[in-house]
Amino acid sequence: MSTTYTHQGLPSGIRPFDLPDMLEKLRTHLGLRDEDITYIRYLIRRVRAADFEPGRICAIWEAVATQATELGFNVRRLARICCRLEELGFILRTTGKGGRRFGRRDQDGQIVIAAGVNLGPLIERAADLAQLLQHQVRISERLRDYRQRANDLIRSIRGLGVEQALLAARAVFPRLRPSEVNDVERLSAIIEALEAVLEDFSGSLGRTLEAAGSDSSGRPDTNQEHKTKTCKAEKRHRVQKPRTTPEHVALLATSELRKSIEFYWTAQDLNGKLSWASVLAAAQDRAHQIGISHAFWQRQCEVLGPCHAALCLVIADRNSQRTDSYRAFNAAKAFAGMARKEARQVGVVETLLGELLSFTSGPRKRKKT
Repeated sequence: MSTTYTHQGLPSGIRPFDLPDMLEKLRTHLGLRDEDITYIRYLIRRVRAADFEPGRICAIWEAVATQATELGFNVRRLARICCRLEELGFILRTTGKGGRRFGRRDQDGQIVIAAGVNLGPLIERAADLAQLLQHQVRISERLRDYRQRANDLIRSIRGLGVEQALLAARAVFPRLRPSEVNDVERLSAIIEALEAVLEDFSGSLGRTLEAAGSDSSGRPDTNQEHKTKTCKAEKRHRVQKPRTTPEHVALLATSELRKSIEFYWTAQDLNGKLSWASVLAAAQDRAHQIGISHAFWQRQCEVLGPCHAALCLVIADRNSQRTDSYRAFNAAKAFAGMARKEARQVGVVETLLGELLSFTSGPRKRKKT
């Protein structure tokens, strides 16, 4: 651009030193460093208030070495700062012949020409920066409210005193630390899932108390052998492998997941009998592809068992590509919901797996009579 580049002035209500303050609040979003903001403050101190009026040139033309000395930076560091600010669209650098810097003010003190560092681009973006800052403030307020809501739900779930409820909560939010989540949409989804967990287990707890008979209705079962068998059967139910086979899983998988299964089948099973290990490795890769974090996936493998976690993924992934009433619009969210229900031993996988097997086999043909 020209050495006579002018700007349109600051918006009403924004003062010159509001600019570095806004940049400091938005530095993470804009990709700025502390030294960048320090340099912007330095530039604003070296110009005059009248230079921010519409139609004026707002620039300084001191030598780079002079600026570096005044800032306590070396020349190379200052050059990197200027390059970064120019690439981000906050300053404009112009030079004369031979890279010389110069400038001149008229008798009224107005800059008429300047070859140096021009603040015009930053002044032009002041309105957008103010709007972006307001947006970030609103997001911060929503995050604060959502985090408080999530913390309240977690306390309520803990207060139920039901181990399965806490396991279900960890299935959708492994670390149970809302302060670590900085995305409003993700936190909103977590709150929705936690509300469902609280509602489900609160309802189940209420039904259990309501259905319980009085002490006089019958003697309690104190048979130790019967209690031991019941506990062992319950434990076997939690860790038992699904009745389907790795080959069936491969048939039910989407084309993307099937390609991954074939890769591990060749690499690990050497094209022999397909193993669960290959299916699980492929399922983990697919989980990351559809937006499921490594920590969340590992947590589901611990809670449900690797095979059941893989089946949840296969069903959610396949349903995301369907067009009927079973369609899942977000495979990752569908997986989280199924994992939460499986953690409570609702048995949703068995139901959906049977439906999916029926779906993939296609409509049955009528026999000719």
